Amino acid sequence: MVESIPHLVWQSNPLGDWIWASPQWAAFTGQSPGRSCGHGWLDAVHPEDRERTRQAWQAASRRGHLAIEHRLHRQPTDGTEGNLYLWFSTRATPWRDGDGRPTTWFGSSTDIHALHLMREAQTRLIHELQRQGRNNLAVIRGIVRRVADTAVTADDVVAYVDDRLAAMARIQAEVSRQPLAGVALEVLIRDELSAHALPEPSELTGPPVRLPVEVAEKLGLALHELVLSAVLDGHDRIAATWTTTPTHLALIWRERARRDATMESSGGTLRGEMLERMLAYDLHAAATVTETGRERQVIIVMPLPR
Repeated sequence: MVESIPHLVWQSNPLGDWIWASPQWAAFTGQSPGRSCGHGWLDAVHPEDRERTRQAWQAASRRGHLAIEHRLHRQPTDGTEGNLYLWFSTRATPWRDGDGRPTTWFGSSTDIHALHLMREAQTRLIHELQRQGRNNLAVIRGIVRRVADTAVTADDVVAYVDDRLAAMARIQAEVSRQPLAGVALEVLIRDELSAHALPEPSELTGPPVRLPVEVAEKLGLALHELVLSAVLDGHDRIAATWTTTPTHLALIWRERARRDATMESSGGTLRGEMLERMLAYDLHAAATVTETGRERQVIIVMPLPR
């Protein structure tokens, strides 16, 4: 039974000197029975984990049990190196004589590598959510400060803040789907157009681009301002194309107004607020706005994170 279970089983004296190891240990680590005896088994423990393992053995006799998580060396089996160390949970308890003194320790090491990776991913996710929370509060503060400088009535404040918070909520809905994988640029654009009941863009093409969360949040708000400006100016024919290099993203945004649209352009606010602050300051992007008759073109060139 010992030789058939999916664990690495071993036996040692009270000092941690191994006197026997199961075939599973030899098959996994590549250590022969002779090499694992005594303290030879420590050679299979990751160098960074050996001292912790020694300390755990020193405390085991006092505590009456051994419990430690460490990395063990894996013998390559397919001719490739791969991951040479996997995380294991090692547990052991002593067999005691008639006087209660420990004579022999029996232990096993269980593969917990997948669980360890899951814990690491969970930790990264928690840190990412905390970062997002801080960033969102900073964005909200910026929105409130801007509206305080320009609003005339309480209704202006409510409309401005509510509109931007709704945009943030849409972006966060996409971010929360896969917080560590980023957000697709195409999804950001489609969500904003859909939120303002605009028709499908006449052109929406470019290579697949997934933006890191911190970039997607800021670019998403900039896209919101672009779409909102188009709506206010009666521009309902949108086209967006983009190209990428290893270091930059270039987005070309084109709008055209209906024939009966009133051309009271919001371009000044658009350039001053969104392009100069959101793009230039938050994303280190360069933006160029060109308006001709009933058409507007915005070219955004921004660096991509590594």
